[in-house]
Parts: sequence; C-alpha cells; structure tokens
Amino acid sequence: MRIATTQIFQRGVDSMLDQQARVFKTQLQLSANKRFLSPSDDPTAAAQVLGLNESIAINKQYSTNTKAAQTRLEIEETSLDGAINALQRARELAVRGVNGTQSAESRRGIAQEIRQLTDQVLSLANTRDSSGEYIFAGAQSLTQPFSHDGAGGFAYAGDQGQRQLQIGPSRQIAVGDSGLDVFMKIDNAAGTGYQDVFTTLYSLATEFEADTANTDRITELDNAINNVLEVRARIGARLNAIDREEQVNLAYSVQLQSALSDVQDLDLAEAATELNRQTVVLQA
Repeated sequence: MRIATTQIFQRGVDSMLDQQARVFKTQLQLSANKRFLSPSDDPTAAAQVLGLNESIAINKQYSTNTKAAQTRLEIEETSLDGAINALQRARELAVRGVNGTQSAESRRGIAQEIRQLTDQVLSLANTRDSSGEYIFAGAQSLTQPFSHDGAGGFAYAGDQGQRQLQIGPSRQIAVGDSGLDVFMKIDNAAGTGYQDVFTTLYSLATEFEADTANTDRITELDNAINNVLEVRARIGARLNAIDREEQVNLAYSVQLQSALSDVQDLDLAEAATELNRQTVVLQA
C-alpha cells in the first residue's frame, strides 16, 4: 500500500508538535522545579504531596500556637513579678508598722503607701494581653476579673477555667491562671479559710490608719507571697515545656520539608540533560 505524500507530511508535523510539547513541558518543570505539573502526571506522588502539605500546615499552626502561648505566659510572669514585689514591700511596711515604737502619724504614712500598693496589685491582677484579653479572668477573658467598691469590698468576676492551646500533636498547654487561684484563695492567718490578698492589704492600711497593729496581716501576706511564687514557678515550667515542644516541632518541620522535596522537587541536572536531548530531536 502506498502512503500519500500528504500523510507523510502530516505525520512529520504531528511528530514535531509532540516533540515541541515535550520540550515545553520540560521547560515548565524546570521553571517550577517540580517533577510533575498536575496530579494526573503522577497520581501517587500527588497524593503524597497533598498529605505532606497538610502535615506541614498543621505543624505550622502548632508553631504559631507555641509563640502565642509563650507571649501570653511571659505577660503573666511579668505581672506576677510585679505583684510579688508589691507584696514584699507591703510586708516590709507591715513589719515596720507593728513595731511598738511607731507613732500614730508614722503608721498613717505607712498606710498611705500600702493603699498605693493595693491599687498596684489590683491593676496587675487586671492585666490584659496584646489582644486585650484579661490574663487572670480564667475562661472569661473578655470580662474584667477584679473590682473594688471603694469601701473594702473586692469581687472576682472571672471563673476557675484555664485556656489551653494545642502546641503539638498530643500536647496542650495552659496559657493562663485563674485569678481566683492566684489572688483570692489565700489561706487566712488562722488557717481556717481563705482571704483574698486585696482585703489583706486594705485591712492592713485601715488598721494602721486607726493606729492599731495586727500581726495576722503579716502571716496573710506571707501566705499570699508564697501562693503567687508557686503560680510563677508553674509558669516557668510551662515556658520550659513550650521551648522543648518548639524544638520538636522545628525538627519535624525539617523532616516534612525534606520528604516533600524528595517527592515533588525536580532533579535539575537530569531535567536539563533531558531538555537538551529533546531540543536536539526537535531540531533534527
């Protein structure tokens, strides 16, 4: 059977077009540095890439969460440091005030500073984070936790909840402490119940203004300081845990990126050689 000239010509054209398509595809692969340009090129590899990208996105969210948790806990830690300093100063003043050599006038002067320290601790207990949420309100982070009626009455409007952030596949971390546990549930001097730290400070100032002294307030201040120190220590432990988890997340991220590169990245040397071969064939 004889083949018509037009058929020979068309086959040549079709061959050149096919070769041009191969060259163009290889050029695209080199430009994108990808072994395949669509899932149909390699369905198995495409499924692996999809799974790896999902794992990378989840791990990235863990990293974001660790940074958010670290920032929030550092703000809480700074607030507690301020509260500890204020309470320790109040204790120094209390020890001075109960001394029998103090005059009524000197005790009133001490009381004025204690009033200022009370306001300072109250302000620290109402600390907000960078998002405007209250650190010590428990789960009620949009509600101001502490208030004072101006007559010695202090109230807590938060709850005992703790916000948790997922910082790893199987690890959550508490990113706050309830103000009830930090400032309100302080053992009283008799050890028979609780007295909040604000009432202790307010009562101390009131007693000095009346030229009276009560050593129970020193005991209550000691209890308050110890309680806040314990909370601060737990924050330090959480920050250390976050650091360790972040290192794990970083190492896992490197592994995922390496696996993704193995699956989808192009062998540039091999592709360049193939492009050169295809170009020679097309020219021929």
